[in-house]
Amino acid sequence: MAPRSGRGKGNKAKTDKKKKEEKVIPSILDISVVTPYETEVILKGISTDKILDVRKLLAANVETCHFTNYSLSHEVKGPKLNDRLDAATLKPCLLRMVEEDYTEESQAVDHVRRLLDIVACITRFAKA
Repeated sequence: MAPRSGRGKGNKAKTDKKKKEEKVIPSILDISVVTPYETEVILKGISTDKILDVRKLLAANVETCHFTNYSLSHEVKGPKLNDRLDAATLKPCLLRMVEEDYTEESQAVDHVRRLLDIVACITRFAKA
């Protein structure tokens, strides 16, 4: 049986949209985060980063890696930013970390596991 000629036409719009999205060149973005200790951390991100990516950068930063249960707030966008929000839309790009209580046991267990990971990294690379 011969293939239908009109079958592939519906995906053309999606292909054109993907090509347009691929042409966007990301730029470097400075993201300032105020920790609960009132110190400011400046992260280097790119314009395509989302809040979830900012959380990953905070987890990799030495000054903020021990925070596990927090929300990020912005003076214009408000408290508890959605993880899918683009960081480039935040003008000015100044975020505030707000510590939250551990309401569930699993959150506390995740925190202890994270601290054990940090201690394991420190002791593994420490000079004997």
